[in-house]
Amino acid sequence: MKTLLLPLDGSAFSAKAIPVAAALANRTGATVHLVTVLDPSAYVPFVPGEVLVPVMDTETLAARRAADEAAIQGEAEKLRATGIACEGRLLEGVVQETLAAYAAEIHADLVVMTTHGRSGLERLWLGSVASSFLHHAPCPVFLVRPVGGQTLDDQHPLPAGPVMVPLDGSPFGESVLPHAEALAKALGTHLALFSVAIPHAVPMAPFGTEALLADDTDLTRQELEARDRLAILQRMLPDGTTAEVITDMTAARAIIDRAAATNAGVIAMATHGRTGLARLVLGSVADAVLRGAPQSLLLYRPVGREAGR
Repeated sequence: MKTLLLPLDGSAFSAKAIPVAAALANRTGATVHLVTVLDPSAYVPFVPGEVLVPVMDTETLAARRAADEAAIQGEAEKLRATGIACEGRLLEGVVQETLAAYAAEIHADLVVMTTHGRSGLERLWLGSVASSFLHHAPCPVFLVRPVGGQTLDDQHPLPAGPVMVPLDGSPFGESVLPHAEALAKALGTHLALFSVAIPHAVPMAPFGTEALLADDTDLTRQELEARDRLAILQRMLPDGTTAEVITDMTAARAIIDRAAATNAGVIAMATHGRTGLARLVLGSVADAVLRGAPQSLLLYRPVGREAGR
């Protein structure tokens, strides 16, 4: 982990990600890139009911640019004063696209952002901008919980406990593993691989199609296949990696409950990202995990061969 991207929007809430990125940088020697994105289109006046005349409010824009530049450089200087390699940059453009392009330009290994998560994916940093950014992000995004999770204060900013990786048996889902492994190493913890076997119901003939019975044969097959696959992955991953398969009717509930029972610090998952975050691996469960679990999340959008394209 050599390069961390830390976007800030000027709010105290987004700034709570600073000690997390700083702690990761201290442990890995990574350079932190602090950025704020100014969207000039926000300074084009619009009068309802009239034809929009695209005249930039240049005076207000210049004042905002100067304030944002001073703020981001001030935060960067604070980090440099602690011995952390840090660069501050004011970017201009559409926020999500500009962030994604800059992440690619600096070859970011990880983006660190804050999230409320109280109402799922709508309450990410910068509201709906973050879900669109995750659609474009060229690297993993670490969504940290500055409130209600395990990142509680500046003195102890990093999550404690293992990095839990829910897997569904697909290569796509497993694409998050190298990034989860890198994060676990930086956090000084281990990986906890996890799969959920979900019982499927079959009709109970001759009692009619409305009478259903769990298909024990299919469930046993699921469990055996999951255990075999996790055992293979476990041998390929660092010592201390654990693996577990449980049975539950709901994947999201199983992930949330098991993360709590094992005191997981982070839940790591892959995302398709083709329609924002609606197409997360394991179906739509990631939104439920984000809403229901207090842990921070590591989300990764695989591309190319990793995405199975």
